[in-house]
Amino acid sequence: MSREARYRAIARELGRRIESGELPPGERLPTEDALAERFGVHRLTARQAMVELRRAGLVETRHGLGSFVRRVQRRIEVSIDPVTRRHRRVDLEGLATVFAGGEEILGRALVEHPAGARHLRVAGEEVYEITTLLRSEGSPCVLSRYRLPPEHADLVCDPDLGVLGSLEAGGVSYRYTWHAISADLADLADQAALALDAGAAVLVREGLVVHGDEPLCHVERRCRADLISFVTRYDRPGD
Repeated sequence: MSREARYRAIARELGRRIESGELPPGERLPTEDALAERFGVHRLTARQAMVELRRAGLVETRHGLGSFVRRVQRRIEVSIDPVTRRHRRVDLEGLATVFAGGEEILGRALVEHPAGARHLRVAGEEVYEITTLLRSEGSPCVLSRYRLPPEHADLVCDPDLGVLGSLEAGGVSYRYTWHAISADLADLADQAALALDAGAAVLVREGLVVHGDEPLCHVERRCRADLISFVTRYDRPGD
């Protein structure tokens, strides 16, 4: 059998084990030398098989650590009622299942953030910022920053409700006025909180929440682009 046919056969065998779940996401794969010995081939053949798996998006190689089964990107769908501009409750309940454990509070403090202050129309440049982390299946996925007017510094946050849910539980209704989605490279805070390498991609989802007509919260979510994608639906119930 030719080397080309052999490396493809090895890639198909490993790919089948990955797709069946026999090799779960995050599983470290054998080294090229170990694969070569297992399948009775030259190391270059084993290397070509790994290249095929990376091209198929099934495997990722981490410098100095080895090759690992890639986690499947989780598609998060939320629906926004165009009248109330609120997430549907059924979607929020679904997200609570995905991100079991609720929002972990990483920090809260008065910070200088000129852009956030402009969005909130507060005097000066100081806002009250609450930083949280969401995990899915144990992996850190979403780093959120909620920027509020300083008078909300005494907000009591329930991890199961999240920051916005805690505001509502305290009698403060809200709705979104806009969303913006962009891509960015992971900064030092992203790398530390989301376990990302320098230069990794993050999905940035930003929005402004209001109470009545008054700005209430500037929300910035930084998501691992290899684990999370968002689909936002703007429709009416039953559409």
